[in-house]
Amino acid sequence: MKSLLLILFVFTSYFGLCAQSDSSYFKANTLYQEGRYEEAIESYQSIVFAGFESSTLYYNLGNASFRSNKLGKARLYYEKALKLNPSDEDAKINLEYLKSKLADSFDEVPEIFYKKWYKSLVLSQSSNNWAYISMISFIFSAMALTFYLLMRNRTVRRLGFYSSILFLVMSILFLFASWKQYVKIKSPEAAIVTELSVNAKSAPRETGVGLFVLHEGAKVWLEDKAGGWQEIRLSDGRTGWVPQESIEVI
Repeated sequence: MKSLLLILFVFTSYFGLCAQSDSSYFKANTLYQEGRYEEAIESYQSIVFAGFESSTLYYNLGNASFRSNKLGKARLYYEKALKLNPSDEDAKINLEYLKSKLADSFDEVPEIFYKKWYKSLVLSQSSNNWAYISMISFIFSAMALTFYLLMRNRTVRRLGFYSSILFLVMSILFLFASWKQYVKIKSPEAAIVTELSVNAKSAPRETGVGLFVLHEGAKVWLEDKAGGWQEIRLSDGRTGWVPQESIEVI
């Protein structure tokens, strides 16, 4: 009886939170349409703080932040939206436009073509989409194996056998892509500078030599940590240390 009551309590709490988030989302959208962007941001963020997230939610947060001239936050949320849904064309377009407004622009260290192609392929779909494609490929593999086991025609059996192997290999590869995307979501590897400017140091302390200045909206890659400082790497290969509070992970 106690277990049943516990289950009912969990379900009731969950659906209560969902209803509350829907109400906050509707309120935030209304505030955004009325041009009350700061209030819309607070309402959207309350949903995130409640434990809910989606590419659409982060996209709307990005738009509201951009309208509030918070370029660092806007880029952070557009990047978060694309992290959850790499095929979100609206987020891509807005992010590219936003990048043209930022103070910092860095060259990229050339990457071997097959590594670049591999990354772009994995990032072309979300973790869930890759999982669905993997499942479909596995079903086709099972169907092809059924043809191999049940058909008497030698040509059909051979086709079924090789098709089964092909679809199985594809299923494993797609599952691996899904896992890579999942790890990317759960283990942040990049961040956005959210302060107006920050001086990257040669060491994790204020007395370190200043190496370069980063401005709001700059994207950095995460390296090491030490005593409230984060070692970051730029796309051009330069590294430095910045206070952890000056950046937010994607």
